[in-house]
Amino acid sequence: MSDIDRKRAQRLMRDAGLDAIVMAKPESYVWAVGASAGVSAQFRRAGAAMVLLPSDHGAPLGAVVSELFAGPTRAAIGEAHVLSHPDWVETADIRSWATSNLSAAELFELAQQAIDRPPKFARPATFDAEIAFGELGTLLRKRGLAKARIGLDLDFWPTIDFERLKDSLPAIAWVDASAVIDGIKAVKSPAERQKLRDAARLAEAGMRAALRRAGLGIHRDEIAEAWRAGASEEARRLGLRPTGMWEYTTVGPLPWTGGGALARGDVLKFDVGCLIDGYSSDSGRTYVLGEPDHRARDIMAALGDAFAAGLDVLKPGRRFGEVHARATAAMQRAGFAGFSRGHFGHNLGRDTFCEVAPFIARESQVEIEPGMVLAFETPLYVDGIGGFIIEDQFEITPTEAVPAWSLDRGLVAL
Repeated sequence: MSDIDRKRAQRLMRDAGLDAIVMAKPESYVWAVGASAGVSAQFRRAGAAMVLLPSDHGAPLGAVVSELFAGPTRAAIGEAHVLSHPDWVETADIRSWATSNLSAAELFELAQQAIDRPPKFARPATFDAEIAFGELGTLLRKRGLAKARIGLDLDFWPTIDFERLKDSLPAIAWVDASAVIDGIKAVKSPAERQKLRDAARLAEAGMRAALRRAGLGIHRDEIAEAWRAGASEEARRLGLRPTGMWEYTTVGPLPWTGGGALARGDVLKFDVGCLIDGYSSDSGRTYVLGEPDHRARDIMAALGDAFAAGLDVLKPGRRFGEVHARATAAMQRAGFAGFSRGHFGHNLGRDTFCEVAPFIARESQVEIEPGMVLAFETPLYVDGIGGFIIEDQFEITPTEAVPAWSLDRGLVAL
């Protein structure tokens, strides 16, 4: 099932003057059609799987995908809207003759005759992008888009594949639609929001388990393993099946080395996430073993002020750039006059990394909208003291930003 808000997509695409969008990034393909992009997509080359998103919200999606994985896509968006191309995997369907006395080789030949393979058919080493782009051209002609203005997710396309596409379909005006796609994805469907809530719930349960394990002489790796075990146990309890987990846990004064065993006064920083169906949560907290150094207290106090200042405008109708400006100004007021951070958070979703555009950045004029799920963070990494972060996952409602975690955001002493 697709998670695309087609009316939102229509508005954003028409504002950009696009007749359609073709997405080739595997994660975007799965998001758009609700079916696998197939093993060919693992090569991270354009053409393995492509989805056609027309600007008219009433027009059906279309897709080009390898023949081995065409079935699930046809089931998802309709037989008539999917074209396929060969990959390297040889297969045969002998079910129609399974009760016969024919040999395996004879059954294989019957199966190949039944699918009417062309003479001298030979499979490619992985997949043939020229064949795939030819099928895309057929799909576009069927939709009356043979000379259209079509957007691409060019932040994914390798240059060699884009040049081949332009050679294959020269009558089409191909333009970059990466920002438009980000805008469509930024507001989540109810199903997407639930996946992110569930992922955050697992990660917070893991945090509570990690804090129970943390103590004098306990190694960073043991604390991280306790986090994973706690998140996994919560998943079993809730009947959820996480598709991944990640953690950046650091101990001690050098935040980029990971650190070793906890000693008194050490800063312990967590930045963690769990994935449900590819949707990654993202939240973080900072702790100290015993009494914190006064510099650690000062840093966390400033980060707390910055977080509160940004959170005050993390609301529908405000802009990401306002959040960034408020957080930066608060850090500078706290005495960190030269403080500069590129972004204070980001959208969350199904992608190659938990940090997804649009970003809470200085130059961003993106408006905060209900239905967004964002990670808002105020971090600082200081060699000689440690890594510090306050980060929460927020769901934007019509009136406010609702946090996914309930753990204290301050510098808690263990």
